[in-house]
Amino acid sequence: MNGTVKQELGVLFEGPNYVVVKKGGVAGDQVEKHNHPEANVIFTVVKGKVQVFLNETEEHLLTPGQVLQFNGDNYIQATLMEDSEFIVNLIRKP
Repeated sequence: MNGTVKQELGVLFEGPNYVVVKKGGVAGDQVEKHNHPEANVIFTVVKGKVQVFLNETEEHLLTPGQVLQFNGDNYIQATLMEDSEFIVNLIRKP
C-alpha cells in the first residue's frame, strides 16, 4: 500500500520536518497558552467551533474548513466552543 489513513486523536504522522496531530474534546475544553518556536503552524478545524487567541490579543473563531496559519513563535491558546476536532500541522523551520 502506498497511502496510510488515520483518524484517531494524537500524533497521526511524523517526519524529519513535520508533525501532524489530531486533537479534540468537548465544549469548554481548553488548550493552554503555549508556542512552537521551532515550527510554522497550520491549524485546521474539522468539527465544531474553536476560539483561538494568538498572543492573548488576536482572536480567531474557527469553524470546519477554516485554516489558520501562523509562525510558531506566537503564543496560542484555544477554547472549544462546541464539541470539536482539529488538526495541527507543525512544519519545522529551516
